[in-house]
Amino acid sequence: MKTSTPDERAEELQKAKASHKEWIRNSRTWDYQELCEILPDRQSRLSMMKELLRRGFFIKDQPDDSELATTTATTVIAPSIQDCQMILKAAKADFIRNHGNLLKGSEVSSADKTLYRYYCEAILVFRHHQCPGAVEALTDAEWVNRMRHGGRVVTGITSKKKSKKQTATFALTYREEAWFQLYFTALRPEFIQPEKVCNSFFLSSTGEAVHSVSQDMDRLHKMYKLPVLGSHRLRVAVEAAAQTLPVEHQKAIKDYLAQSTGGVQQDRMQQPQFVVDTAVLLDSLSGYVSDDDTDTSETSVECGPSFKDFSNFMSRFPVSLDGQPPSKKQRVDEGFPDGRVFYDRWRRVQYAKREEYLLSQFTHRKPSAARVERLIAQKGWRTNHPSPEDIVRMWKPASKVIVETDDIIIKNVSQQTWTGLAIKDFGPPQGLGVVTTRRFSKGDIVCDYHGKVITAAAGRAMIQDMHDEPGYLFFFKAGQKDMCLDAQTFPCDCHPNTDTVGRRINHSSKRPNVKPLHCVLKMHGEDRDVILFRAIQDINVDTQLKFDYGVNRKSFRGEGLDLEWLD
Repeated sequence: MKTSTPDERAEELQKAKASHKEWIRNSRTWDYQELCEILPDRQSRLSMMKELLRRGFFIKDQPDDSELATTTATTVIAPSIQDCQMILKAAKADFIRNHGNLLKGSEVSSADKTLYRYYCEAILVFRHHQCPGAVEALTDAEWVNRMRHGGRVVTGITSKKKSKKQTATFALTYREEAWFQLYFTALRPEFIQPEKVCNSFFLSSTGEAVHSVSQDMDRLHKMYKLPVLGSHRLRVAVEAAAQTLPVEHQKAIKDYLAQSTGGVQQDRMQQPQFVVDTAVLLDSLSGYVSDDDTDTSETSVECGPSFKDFSNFMSRFPVSLDGQPPSKKQRVDEGFPDGRVFYDRWRRVQYAKREEYLLSQFTHRKPSAARVERLIAQKGWRTNHPSPEDIVRMWKPASKVIVETDDIIIKNVSQQTWTGLAIKDFGPPQGLGVVTTRRFSKGDIVCDYHGKVITAAAGRAMIQDMHDEPGYLFFFKAGQKDMCLDAQTFPCDCHPNTDTVGRRINHSSKRPNVKPLHCVLKMHGEDRDVILFRAIQDINVDTQLKFDYGVNRKSFRGEGLDLEWLD
């Protein structure tokens, strides 16, 4: 309009303003009846109307202010299953990073170790719907007695609150089992303190049972700036989502969510197939976070698409003194990463074993470098072994374990409060046995063979009545006297509610890892003959204890063994 007159320009401007006002009026105006047609649900319609008004839109024929205020004030949207499980997604990347660092043997900070424990607790609370109290009650023995069934790993929890015995059961995936096992073998042992009696699966940094899983979950939510949602909210959301399922499925979910105290409900929860079926049923609910939910952060960790960890690697390629590490082709063919992480770690384990072996060959006298070199040559080791000079430098004279005045050992024998051990059912033909839930070093006192001290003659008389059935008698010499420990009489008078662990240790003449030794402890003002088990090698977590019974009869043990302390 360069050639237009000022009056023509003013007239055109007025037309533009009028057109703009008409556009605003038509585009920012809604009729309440139109909203009713678009959003038949009254609650959704009023929420949309409130949002339009907030943005400056005009709504004709809207409800009066009192109705709108009343409706919006009483609107409370219950969190969904996905809302409650949001913490698992938010913290997953950090958890997987920590998991990868632990597998690689990298340094992990104390804060990251705590975060790893928090996330495992969160899996049980928000993924498997366990009450915080049930998570706190989980013990190391219950974990080692978990069982694989129907593609899941079923674990039972038994807790006693006041006078009620309550049980809960959950079914982890194999992938989750690997996460928990890594905590059990790599993190938990760091917090165990021998002077504290604590068999809880989850331990605090002070070596005590986790005091409050609920508080741990609150802290985890705050770390990731998420609203704190408790386990009760998740259970309400699950029950609401289950309303669309058949009645029998709703009943199954209700039984799964509830801690049983007896009756039909407890019987169902003790059936592994029921637990697995119900866990799969929960996966089918709308909004449920699946364990198969992939993440780019997780696949970046060098643990392979099948998520096999180092424990799987060790099972497939056991470490031996004279073995060779698996080749790259062997590793890849078995589904492991093609990198060197597991390979190098395998070699480190073998190196440690060879170092331990060489030191064990020179118990009483410090060897010369030439003598160590000859032994290495005899073994045929060309690489991956310590140098003779290193062995000479690390050698220490064997020390006698002084236990007869040790207050902790006396207390453990008297009260049967040994820690780091659990009785496990290995099934036929082994039956019950004992596995470690913490690491033991060579020379450590592991437990005792607990029973009543009787004469050897009385013990042999008992054998006559056994008809060669499995028994629990231990024969030994105390000076010039032939004595016997009677663990056959069960339970013992001093511990009527305890199945003492020593009597459950199985036999191995070729691969024992503990040895029975006789000593005399001062207990209750008098001398008492005791058989203690001492580790004859370093023992890792989740290892079955075995000792040489010394005889070829299954009804008694101990006779013919050297039970003296080695100087």
